[in-house]
Amino acid sequence: MNKKRVGREAKSAVAFTFASVFSRGLAVVSMPIFTRIMSTAEIGIVSLYNSWFSMISVVATLALSAGGYSLAMKEFADERDKYESSVLSLTSLMALLLAGIYFAAPDFWSSFTGLPPHLMGLMLVGFLVSPAWDFWTLRQRYEYKYRLASLLTVVEAVAATVLSVVVVLKLSSMGSDSIAEGRLFGNYSVVYGFCAVAWLVTMARGRTFFNARYWSYSLSLSLPLIGYSIASQVLGVSDRVLIANMVGQSEAGIYGTLYSASTISTFVWTAINSSFVPYLYQHIEEEGHQGIRRTSLQLLMGFGAVSVVISWFGPEIIRVLATEEYMTALDIMPPIAAGVFLTSVSNMYSNVLVYHHRTKYIMFSAVAAAVVNIVLNLALIPVFGYKVAAWVTLVGYVALVLPQYLWAQRAAAEEGRKTPVYNDRLIFVVSLVVICLIMLGLVFYQLATIRYLACALLVIVGIVAAAKIYRGGKNVEKAGRGTC
Repeated sequence: MNKKRVGREAKSAVAFTFASVFSRGLAVVSMPIFTRIMSTAEIGIVSLYNSWFSMISVVATLALSAGGYSLAMKEFADERDKYESSVLSLTSLMALLLAGIYFAAPDFWSSFTGLPPHLMGLMLVGFLVSPAWDFWTLRQRYEYKYRLASLLTVVEAVAATVLSVVVVLKLSSMGSDSIAEGRLFGNYSVVYGFCAVAWLVTMARGRTFFNARYWSYSLSLSLPLIGYSIASQVLGVSDRVLIANMVGQSEAGIYGTLYSASTISTFVWTAINSSFVPYLYQHIEEEGHQGIRRTSLQLLMGFGAVSVVISWFGPEIIRVLATEEYMTALDIMPPIAAGVFLTSVSNMYSNVLVYHHRTKYIMFSAVAAAVVNIVLNLALIPVFGYKVAAWVTLVGYVALVLPQYLWAQRAAAEEGRKTPVYNDRLIFVVSLVVICLIMLGLVFYQLATIRYLACALLVIVGIVAAAKIYRGGKNVEKAGRGTC
């Protein structure tokens, strides 16, 4: 492995991570505007739209970007344009099929989702064009072409945020009762516009509508991941849907806002994992690769520190992002943050399962976790109130991680590996410590001085850890030159 390639990989990882954090960060920065202008019920409508889109888009995209796409980039290295346009045609057909199902009984589906027809129409447009953007950015990541992709990600985020804020402010000044719809149309008209351009560019470059080899390869990997992705979305967003139906839109709005604040760290991990996967897949076949073990552990510790800080600063985050009425649900932040942290551990092992084409095991674990989540929410929300959904979320993520770990170990052994891909014992220790620290937020919320001192100490530790990760990157480069 030469220095030029290592430098390009590092620059790509930094650029994509920055672009992702910046774009998602804008959503957080703009949240105080929306929570102070929009009612909790209107916030609930926005949360409901996003929840349904997340769940249904898994079917619309056939989970083709859920893990197997990076393997396809390796499998069809000389045919990437054709492959990309072919699978985009597949997702487009699926989106049109969903549109046909909706328009066959629009009143039923609008009543079922709780969304008016014009928002359902907006959602259908998103199902058609959004896969193109996902495919394009995934390819840019795989090929380490970070300049244009990161720039467009930032531009899209700024334009979408600015327009949605302008629309909300305008509608509010007019006394409109369609502020939630205006916010959604303002935001997604920009997002889907970028996606539409990516759709046209992809089809023009590839010019391949149908290719049996591409479709067969992709579907063999993605079909089990559809079940996984649906179950994961159910695990992540079903609580808000259930709260809206069982308790009310206002409670769903409060819970959704607190949930979003608790999951701020997810976009950090998404960026980290997207940059880590290409490196993992390029070296996973090397027995006992120390670079993978060291880097995975360092990334997990770094993300754990971010999760802890966000949990501990819960009161300050909510006061900035929302109003005092949201503070009544502050105690749901730590269990949600702990559950979200476990997604990083889950991704570590699901990456291994995807590489070994054991995607059905990913599906099994996610379905089991989703069932646990729904059953417990249905049973406990009527008894303990909507806040219990946060603790159910944590239980659900535990139920997701454990079987994935066991199946990843089994898959690696079946492929003839003699040593685990990761340092599993240390991953368990780090996970346990991080979860315990996150839960301390429940105590620290009442002890502001101690909490601030603890956060300061954690930041210092984080800086030291970051320096070690940087030095570890140089060690990875040396290890790579010794093994490549």
